[in-house]
Amino acid sequence: MRALIAFALLLNLLPAHAEVYRWTDDKGVVHYGDKPPKEGVKPVELPPLQTYSPSATTAPAAAREPANPALPTKSSLRIVSPVNDDTLRDAAQSISMTVDAALQPGQGLLFFLDGVQQNKVATPSSAWLFENVERGEHQLGAAIVAADGREIVRAAPVTVHMKPPVRLR
Repeated sequence: MRALIAFALLLNLLPAHAEVYRWTDDKGVVHYGDKPPKEGVKPVELPPLQTYSPSATTAPAAAREPANPALPTKSSLRIVSPVNDDTLRDAAQSISMTVDAALQPGQGLLFFLDGVQQNKVATPSSAWLFENVERGEHQLGAAIVAADGREIVRAAPVTVHMKPPVRLR
């Protein structure tokens, strides 16, 4: 019985081969199918399937070159909370955002609500409270900036949905 099951499973691994037919109906509409609608319709010659074969790649530059301890490492930034597509219900209409940031000396964070910068001066704090946020869909963002105001890296934005609190009866 096990041999029969194994054989049946192996048959599923064989590639399926079927003819594809192309024809045009009386109204000029082109159709494709696996069965010819009438005699004399010949199978279509399809182009070969597109495949991908990974080639040998070289190691990234960071892996090839030894690290120089005198140079600072690259900054990274990720929004930890709230998560993408989160629904928030806050009577005070505020959103608390936390980021995971690897700040280098002289760098700070800017926080964005719907693409508008919320803090005038970059802060080293990894949390921000957006206040008086109207209900609806909003996009939160954060960026690490250098001391001169130049943007170093921007976190992938997070979309949240602000809804009124639910009142249980």
